[in-house]
Amino acid sequence: MDFKSCVEVFFRETGAEVTVKVNDTEYLIKAVIQPMRYKNKMYLEPERTELGFKDSECFLYLGPAVPDFAGLEPDTTVIHGDRVYKTSRADRISIGGETVYIWAVLSPKIKEGVYDYVQ
Repeated sequence: MDFKSCVEVFFRETGAEVTVKVNDTEYLIKAVIQPMRYKNKMYLEPERTELGFKDSECFLYLGPAVPDFAGLEPDTTVIHGDRVYKTSRADRISIGGETVYIWAVLSPKIKEGVYDYVQ
């Protein structure tokens, strides 16, 4: 089994169901989303603003080669469970010129001062 096939099995077996919206197209896939932890522990002391705590948490997305939304970050939304995330950055991981998987940095989508949840 080649490396790309192993990665596809990994996502299929261990990934969570995620909806990726790129422009007006929706993809139901299995991907891994986990919180990013910073070595300087900045996430332990959130910034206080007039409206309350400013949430600066980020999440790492690892998903299959399709959908490929690298370069389309402003037009991409990821939905996991009832949480909606915007895409800050995305890139392809390629081996031998073939995209094996996509990684991205996600942040919770805020709407009118609160988390944007799926209704």
